[in-house]
Amino acid sequence: MRVLTVAVALLVLPAFLASGADKVKTGAKVPEKPSTPPKPEIRNLQVKSGTLLFGIRLEPGVPDPEEVVEVSIEMAEVPPIPDPIYGERIPVKGSEIVAEVADADGAGYTVKYRVHPLQDAGSYGFHFTPLRKDNYQVTLKGIYKTKKFDPNFRVPVGIWPFTKVDDKGSVSQVPAGPSTSRMPAVPSGVKGPAVPGGPGPERSAPGRRMSPLRSVMNELGEWWAKAGEALLTGRRPDLKQARVASAQMKAAAKEALEVQSSDSEFKSLISEMNQELDRFEKAAGSGKAPATVKAFKHIGSHHCNRCHFKMRWKMIDDLNAFPAALP
Repeated sequence: MRVLTVAVALLVLPAFLASGADKVKTGAKVPEKPSTPPKPEIRNLQVKSGTLLFGIRLEPGVPDPEEVVEVSIEMAEVPPIPDPIYGERIPVKGSEIVAEVADADGAGYTVKYRVHPLQDAGSYGFHFTPLRKDNYQVTLKGIYKTKKFDPNFRVPVGIWPFTKVDDKGSVSQVPAGPSTSRMPAVPSGVKGPAVPGGPGPERSAPGRRMSPLRSVMNELGEWWAKAGEALLTGRRPDLKQARVASAQMKAAAKEALEVQSSDSEFKSLISEMNQELDRFEKAAGSGKAPATVKAFKHIGSHHCNRCHFKMRWKMIDDLNAFPAALP
């Protein structure tokens, strides 16, 4: 009987100990999963092509679809022997650069932008508005001292956090967006103006309300991108959607007239844009695709660019100075 009691005790003991261990585990705190870090407001990276070094500054650092991406470029030559004035990097002035923006695998449309020289030596810039989630390829093409250059880098849109970023800031192993459509990165044929040097336009910090003026101009820009998508990304222009976008742009422009601006020419420029939006909406409603596309491009090149250069980036002092006074 005594042997049986000992045997039963030995059988029950492991179960009792296991039960106690389970209670300890149950009471233990479960480690929290690391939270997703905030998106960087600015992302800097470097790319090379031969003896040329390109410092790239992207703002915002991780854009979302239909958000303007501002690309600032510092182009310099790295000499074999340091220059007595500039040292190891000689700014490259007066270079003619074209930026090609393509989707992740390069199998869709490629949209070309003329990159503008800015005020500082070796400084250039452009901007574009991606329309959908993807890991876009940007290639800078040009000729320097009879030799071609074509460095490239990635601009992930709507993708965060990155899977991998190397020590130079280059993003790799970032999946493309789930969409299988071959929508171009931005409306083709719409040229992005230059972006001045310096910290760039003010952005709303997390938790801070956007100013009324910036809010209404953002809305105008979003409908502008949708109009471009309707007109320039399909086999034929979608005039019905273009007309919807034009009506929304007119509503935003009308609201902009009621917002206070420190620039004395702002309201007159918006009034002029409203007249062009009337022509744009009328052309779309009449079913005239060529006239609609022409009106859309004119608004971008004449009104949007003048507003950006004078009121957003303050590169010209007078609207009448556009484009002659640009650097």
